[in-house]
Amino acid sequence: MTKRYRFIAAIAALSAMFASSVQADDRDQGRNRGPIYSIAHFDVIPLTLGGVDFLQSAYSLLFKYRDQSQTDHGLQSFRVLNLVPPVINHSEVVEVWSSYQAYKDHLAQAHTVGFRFDVQGSPALGGICCIGSPIDDRQYQLVRSFKAPWTSSGIPATVGASGALFVVTYVELLQEGNVQKGEDELVAYGAATASQNGTRVLSYSVLQQLDRPNRYAVLEVWSNQADYNTWQGMPTTTSFVAQITPLLGSPFDHRLTFLCGKTFSDTDGCTPP
Repeated sequence: MTKRYRFIAAIAALSAMFASSVQADDRDQGRNRGPIYSIAHFDVIPLTLGGVDFLQSAYSLLFKYRDQSQTDHGLQSFRVLNLVPPVINHSEVVEVWSSYQAYKDHLAQAHTVGFRFDVQGSPALGGICCIGSPIDDRQYQLVRSFKAPWTSSGIPATVGASGALFVVTYVELLQEGNVQKGEDELVAYGAATASQNGTRVLSYSVLQQLDRPNRYAVLEVWSNQADYNTWQGMPTTTSFVAQITPLLGSPFDHRLTFLCGKTFSDTDGCTPP
């Protein structure tokens, strides 16, 4: 790929992203969004081809991108979360920005543009690496949080399975249904989860997608996976699921993950350095 073509392609990609951003602004007029949460699904092909290990290459690029973004204006939090084994080639990338403008400025940074192109076919990697589908990122505003904020430095930073369990749940409510009631149910369940679990749950946040207000994401941090699994079978949870199910457009999509650091294993996923 020539430098001229890469530049033109980059401009086209950014134009498309900004067009989507304007659309989100139009649909969200009048609401004080505050910080912007951007959640991206990162799907890597678990393959070695032409001497290129896709997993090692992709995660090396992702960790470099995360580190380069640390000095971007307005960044409040940037976590790479790897799904628990055995599905280690999927991750959720959760960024928090102080404002929508800060998020848009980040998109225009050279390291952001470079990362998105490199993981889809870097010339340095023979043009064949690395992701299995386009990066699917969505932007959200905070509805309500309980316990420590998602951006808190007090949330444990231990990498891998020995650390905290991070859960990302995607929730789609029926557009033609009672979206506000569904949101109220999510918030009430968050309050109950926080109050009934003590130190077992460390953080719980309900987010609403900017351009699709019937879609939500719930971010949770638990002390460990066993505590989370136990809570799923408790009466409070089963009652909540029964109450909200008629309001859903699709089943809950739970993503159980561990925090990534700087190293990745092709067999175990993110591991401590």
